[in-house]
Amino acid sequence: MSLPKDCADHLRARYRLLTGNKLGSSHAHELVAAFFGYKTAAALRAETRFPLSDIGKAEILIPDLRLMDERVGTLRGLPADLPGVEDLTSELCDFLASQGHFDGRFWRSRHLSDDVNAFVQDDPMMIEGALDGEIASTNAYFDELYIEEYDFKPSDDALVATLTGSLNGENDQDRAFHGDKIVFTTVMTFERVAGRIAYMEPELETDGKVDDSMYYDEDFA
Repeated sequence: MSLPKDCADHLRARYRLLTGNKLGSSHAHELVAAFFGYKTAAALRAETRFPLSDIGKAEILIPDLRLMDERVGTLRGLPADLPGVEDLTSELCDFLASQGHFDGRFWRSRHLSDDVNAFVQDDPMMIEGALDGEIASTNAYFDELYIEEYDFKPSDDALVATLTGSLNGENDQDRAFHGDKIVFTTVMTFERVAGRIAYMEPELETDGKVDDSMYYDEDFA
């Protein structure tokens, strides 16, 4: 059997167990397609370049909750007591993990920026390490990394996230002040692996410079 069918069958079985009622096969397949990032089950079936059979090769899976919201709002005849999108997503994620289809990270937030921020804050050196040269030019100790803006651009092959933010620190009081803030831009590229939601962990490119706006002296401009 195919993975979408397995997922749809699981949703139907769980719904019946929880409510004693029936979730139609076509409805379940449409919800599963939306979970994997496709507007229709037919579009998912037509996918050949990034088949779901490769999902085990991926490292990050980002369910499309917003598309699931949209489909729940437009599909006719859905049961009135259908669990919410968050619950449906949890059911499918748990199923993929428990059945050995996927053993990577699930990013389930409605706002992708929340998951990206958590990923970076878990290992800030992935950005800080690229700023070593700028850090060395100051007399400050840096320990606070903030991401202030996010821009996401999906393409056929990847998801590209551009982050802008700052690395903040405290100047050594016994040494001359050469800045205590570094502004940076990081481009994260997630290689697409399977479906429209399964990716490899991102490759990062970071560029930054010391922010001298707080101590710039106009008399020397």
